[in-house]
Amino acid sequence: MPWPAERMAAARERFAQVAKAEGLAYGERTHWYNSVPAHEAALWADEHGDGEAFTRAVYRAYFVDGLNIGQADVLAELARANGLDGEALRAALAAGEYRARVEEQFGYARQAGITGVPAYVAGNYLMVGAQPYEVYEKLVDAAQTAGEAV
Repeated sequence: MPWPAERMAAARERFAQVAKAEGLAYGERTHWYNSVPAHEAALWADEHGDGEAFTRAVYRAYFVDGLNIGQADVLAELARANGLDGEALRAALAAGEYRARVEEQFGYARQAGITGVPAYVAGNYLMVGAQPYEVYEKLVDAAQTAGEAV
């Protein structure tokens, strides 16, 4: 586990409260998985079909169903379920076709101070973690008030 059990329990409870308040489905995860392959797969899906639908399926698989989004088999099945070529995705993952781009994105995230996902940048403001809708509004309002691009 990346953090102490108490911190994980508090994070899970906060996530459950936010998800429930927003009417979102969620499940209790007992494991953390390497998300690098899922990030690679999302870039692939953006170029080969409906990346947004695929990404939503990955989020659901991870946050609701507790699936290991670091496994090529899981990602290939999600691709197939969303009208994409699961075998082509599997081949792209095996070849590491998108790994450099993902590492570049991770490098940017580290420089920006992003410590978790989801993360949102609006102007010079950063918000990390699932938040109620009102918090997103405040983030955008703060950036617009400061005259920054959102």
